[in-house]
Amino acid sequence: MPVDSLVEADSPRLGGLDQDHVQVLAQGAIEPILVHRDTRRVVDGMHRLHAAKLRGDGTIPVRYLEAPASEVFIHSVAANVSHGLPLTLKDRKAAARRILSQHPDLSDRAVARVTRLSPKTVGAVRRASSEELPQSKVRIGADGRARPLDAARRREAVGAFLAEHPGATLNEAAAAAGVSVSTACEIRQRMRRGQQQPAAPTPDRGTPRDARDPSASGAGRPAGSRCAGGGPARHIAALAKDPSLRFTQSGRALLRWLNERAPDVEAARELLAAVPPHCAVTVADLAHTYAQEWQRFAATLDQAVGDEDQTSSPRRPQGMAN
Repeated sequence: MPVDSLVEADSPRLGGLDQDHVQVLAQGAIEPILVHRDTRRVVDGMHRLHAAKLRGDGTIPVRYLEAPASEVFIHSVAANVSHGLPLTLKDRKAAARRILSQHPDLSDRAVARVTRLSPKTVGAVRRASSEELPQSKVRIGADGRARPLDAARRREAVGAFLAEHPGATLNEAAAAAGVSVSTACEIRQRMRRGQQQPAAPTPDRGTPRDARDPSASGAGRPAGSRCAGGGPARHIAALAKDPSLRFTQSGRALLRWLNERAPDVEAARELLAAVPPHCAVTVADLAHTYAQEWQRFAATLDQAVGDEDQTSSPRRPQGMAN
């Protein structure tokens, strides 16, 4: 793009540009900068842009960011902490405060992943600015899921709703109490076993996280026994809200990969009629092979989730029930 057509970045660098770094970049090949397509604002690459201007280049290679304008600053922070001239601790704390002011529903852990601060530090920034920052009754975690701050009361509400409406669906119970379908499923299972429903999970580093409950993520149970909350489209939509995927290049690549490989059941049924009888065995073998690869992929992820849950859970004395 022409360098004069670009809008300067809303940079998280409090000290502005480092002219010595600009001089160094001007001596070599300039890599593409990241530009928000809708506004032509530079998201990442202000030093490279000024290096191109310094040596008289009329154009500069760019990569486009497809995202809402309200998220451009978050992408800028995420890009600047991952490569190039590092942001200072002061820069990152200021960025965290600004992100919290614009997106108060993001959890401490989600903001920490973007700014490369600890969740504890982000929590301190939130508390120090509590009178100035807008407050939200929910937190959107690093996994993209929204969790109410009054989780314990909402879980009690699920139990009360299911006791009064034993024939209600999980979706109805979840919607009535404002919790996830998996949480409603876990509470119903406990009620059927005659167990007392648990309180809300202990917050981790100041962040409400019902994902620490194995029943919320499905860890520790066979995949088939998990509480289904919708089809592939719903799950992909939920992943697309996850900041750790949405705000990183590798995460967006994963989302595109999953979208491209989402099965189209109706199209598959129509294509069955096009398979000649003498090719059926070969096509079936291919389908089995693909299915086995997906099973191995899922099993690896299940194992990773189980390992993380065991690592993060407090150690119990031997013989104590899980």
